[in-house]
Amino acid sequence: MKGTYTYRTVLDDFQQQIENKIKNHKNEPNFPQMGNTLTEEILSDYLFEYQAALDSEGTERTQYTIAGFLMCLPLLFMSAFPEKSLPYTGYKEVIFGVSIGLVLFFIYRVAMKIMVKSKIKSVNKTYPEAQAYVEKVKAYIN
Repeated sequence: MKGTYTYRTVLDDFQQQIENKIKNHKNEPNFPQMGNTLTEEILSDYLFEYQAALDSEGTERTQYTIAGFLMCLPLLFMSAFPEKSLPYTGYKEVIFGVSIGLVLFFIYRVAMKIMVKSKIKSVNKTYPEAQAYVEKVKAYIN
């Protein structure tokens, strides 16, 4: 028996959401149209670069790996000095080291968020008509 199959992608990222929404609703009368200046290629480039900017932050696994490394780094650094010269000893030293690691991870996360926002701003500035069209597509309610 032959039937119509719809394939779903495993990824549900920004690029896939917008492309699927366009593909599924492009023939509806109220759906936003691309216009004369915007082409499929420009839209595809915009979505690819936007998704690349979002993905530059790294996967959750990568972020946890960096968090673990940054929490251990101060402990490794403090282990290079004799215990008498450190401000804390015993379990307080570990808590102090992990606290410094958490502060380092917080700084890293803020820097990554700023970098992602900067890249997205740059992509939006490069493709203004694609950005306007994608905003209309996101706002479309069927």
